[in-house]
Amino acid sequence: MKNAMTSRERVLTAVEHREGDRVPITFDCEKEVLAVLKEHFKVPDAEGVWRSLHVDTRLVSADHSHPNIGTRPGGISTNFWGVGSKDVEYSFGTMYDIVYHPLAGMTTVEEINAYAWPTADELSFETLRAARKLNPDKAIIAYIGHGGYFTGTELKGMEEFLMDLGSNPALAHRVIDHIMDYTRPAVERLCREAGDAFDIYYIADDFCTALGPLVSPPMFREFIKPYLKTLADICHRSGKKFLLHTCGSVRTFLPEIIDAGVDILEPIQTSAAGMEAEGLKRDFGKDITFYGSIDLINVLSKGSPEDVRSEVLKNFRILGKGGGFIVGPGHTYIQPDTPLENILTMYETAYGECLYA
Repeated sequence: MKNAMTSRERVLTAVEHREGDRVPITFDCEKEVLAVLKEHFKVPDAEGVWRSLHVDTRLVSADHSHPNIGTRPGGISTNFWGVGSKDVEYSFGTMYDIVYHPLAGMTTVEEINAYAWPTADELSFETLRAARKLNPDKAIIAYIGHGGYFTGTELKGMEEFLMDLGSNPALAHRVIDHIMDYTRPAVERLCREAGDAFDIYYIADDFCTALGPLVSPPMFREFIKPYLKTLADICHRSGKKFLLHTCGSVRTFLPEIIDAGVDILEPIQTSAAGMEAEGLKRDFGKDITFYGSIDLINVLSKGSPEDVRSEVLKNFRILGKGGGFIVGPGHTYIQPDTPLENILTMYETAYGECLYA
């Protein structure tokens, strides 16, 4: 058996497409699941759960300040972009839903330019520094905000922004330009001022469904790939890795995503069209690290513990060979309908049996 590594060493070894002492482990969940796990492990906080599950990563947000942050009538909370959300009750608990799109109805570049856009000098990194101090041996993943496409859908509403991409491209470009006017210098500041506090930079940018992409290949190349490359270049100049989250059937875009410089893809929704683990590893395994992959929809939530154990070991054998794999749920957040026994089986298997010889 190989010498034991720190979590940070283990994750970065995997991203370099080398085998460490075992497959690295990541985890996140909805708040209802976190409450169940805290009770099960008899721990007071999320950090106690992460440690109990032997999680190698920590996803940590930077700190934002802007007058957009606040509340609107009806219990709506607004973030630094001005996008409003509120908790909505469902049968299994509550989830925040985006209910206010501040750019909705804007049809001219002048209106977009006049909006109260945030600026990168409003950002600080104390939470990141505290996370590194608490967990110096973990792989710290820094999060500032979503990608340009995803943020555009939240600012304008998905249907309206998708229509803009096709029928008003100048307007869509201006929205993405403003988003990048914040994000680009923010990531430059992150790398320059807090480079010792993190290892991987993360964005979420959901431009696919389970059946296929929401945008055409030409749209992807025109609107999305350029800013992915910009962010990857900033990270790489500072010796950092770049992690892209996009759910669903992303296979069509993987050559372009790899060409843009993305190092890690999350969450590897293997039940989506074209996302079978064998094909992904065969065709792209040398060029990108797979992060996630354990089927949340059909296995974690509906299968037996033995089904879960088999899924973890199967994906380890396929995706873990030669490195380039970090095991976790095939959707970033484990959902409240997932049995506790299945969660425990997943992480016990990942920690106890996913070892490299």
